[in-house]
Amino acid sequence: MKKIFLFLLLTLFVSEVSFAQARGIVNPSFEIPAFSIGTVEFLGAQNDLAPTIPGWYTTNGAYNGFQHPMEIWSTGYSGVDAALGLGNQFTEINCSENARIYQIICLIQGEKIDWKFYHRGRAGVDITEFNIYDLSGVNKIQILETATSAQIWKTYSNSAIFNGPTGYYQVSFEVVSSSTDNPFVGNFLDGVNLSFHPLVEFVQPSYTGVEHVGNNLPKIRVKGIVPAGGMNLTFALAGGTATPGIDYTLTTTLLIPEGEYTGSSAVSFSLPLTIYDEEIIEQDETVTISIVTADAGGQLLDANCDGQILLSATYKIINDDVCITPFIVASSSIPFCSGDTILLNVRDVSDVEWSTGEKTLSIAVHEIGKYVVTSFDHNCNSKDSILVETKICDCNVVVPTAFSPNGDGMNDLFRAINVKKCKVEDLKLNVFNRFGDLIYSSNTINTAWDGTYKGAPLSIGVYLWTLSYKMEGENEGQLIATSMSGNVTLLR
Repeated sequence: MKKIFLFLLLTLFVSEVSFAQARGIVNPSFEIPAFSIGTVEFLGAQNDLAPTIPGWYTTNGAYNGFQHPMEIWSTGYSGVDAALGLGNQFTEINCSENARIYQIICLIQGEKIDWKFYHRGRAGVDITEFNIYDLSGVNKIQILETATSAQIWKTYSNSAIFNGPTGYYQVSFEVVSSSTDNPFVGNFLDGVNLSFHPLVEFVQPSYTGVEHVGNNLPKIRVKGIVPAGGMNLTFALAGGTATPGIDYTLTTTLLIPEGEYTGSSAVSFSLPLTIYDEEIIEQDETVTISIVTADAGGQLLDANCDGQILLSATYKIINDDVCITPFIVASSSIPFCSGDTILLNVRDVSDVEWSTGEKTLSIAVHEIGKYVVTSFDHNCNSKDSILVETKICDCNVVVPTAFSPNGDGMNDLFRAINVKKCKVEDLKLNVFNRFGDLIYSSNTINTAWDGTYKGAPLSIGVYLWTLSYKMEGENEGQLIATSMSGNVTLLR
């Protein structure tokens, strides 16, 4: 039963976070789903088993067939209309108890939040608190405003700086009281809107581009609402080895057009950086740039809620006036096991051809031999090669992890074991104590350590061993050198 509960809790947590990707209130006037004028409906919140109302969650317990219901009114029901200009529907927070309704939103420490909502008492003066809880809904983080309204819609608007750590939170409306002290009656809410001053940062801290292309320029992430007239960002050089005017130029301002930037549109502005294709043979160079200011309410803060504020980025300019030598990397150690397949990958280049005739950056190899790759980047003809050998992996030497030299005839000795009885030469087994002192050494596969040093039994403990040997390979006369190390526990 506990496992089922944990699964449901994790499912709910993932569901809530997935709803929070767009900053701002979803379904702010409770118009979705729409139903007939002059009626009332009980519908499932997002944490109900049958969620119907987009965006909203509630702490209200089971009622009217729902585990977590919300009560939605439409204009004209019981003589109450929606707030003027806000559609036809609104909610009564007191569905069947003094509940709290909320949405999951990422908030950034230090950012400014603007809000506006409409509140109305049902039978007299009702009181609701607009606040922020942590993601678990257990701890109240910040009170933003208290709405105290009689039987007329009242507008509440204000702003505040969020003072909690960056992360996901429950932004909520919590019933304090209703005029009748009846938990089924009170606290109408409509037209809930949050607006966030735009947040600005770099998408990532480092970028790399080829000199003659000048590609992959640093990008600026903007998230929030940019007002009419746009938002100007200013930049400054913060270091690097590249020379301004020769290797690059930087325009120190960038205008972000007005609009609401959320989701994928939050990553759409390239830094005003121009890379020059000069013909100077030199090392790769860098330029580091910082965001200095943002006007129109812009804030230099964490714009994607990952806990990092990226206000500077380094761009590496790859010099392509000289040939770049390719570099082959194998997917596993060589020699590899006979019958297996190994991947050979080439780095640092893009236009290549292998000695096999293949022209991809990665090839699969299962035969021994020398493999050569040629790079044609920048009209060069630069090569790298690798020798591939295989070994018979059944011919392994294994070493036990423990032994008990107590004279009972069982596991009394420590030795390297040649399981398949393959040919082994030049074997060297050394054992050390925890101080690094050599306490045993053997040059043959047939001798073993009895747990003594200079004729005296050693104490229980962990000892370090090293082993090196040569073993026959796949081809006749082929010897493969192998070395390994580990620990053995001496028991008594």
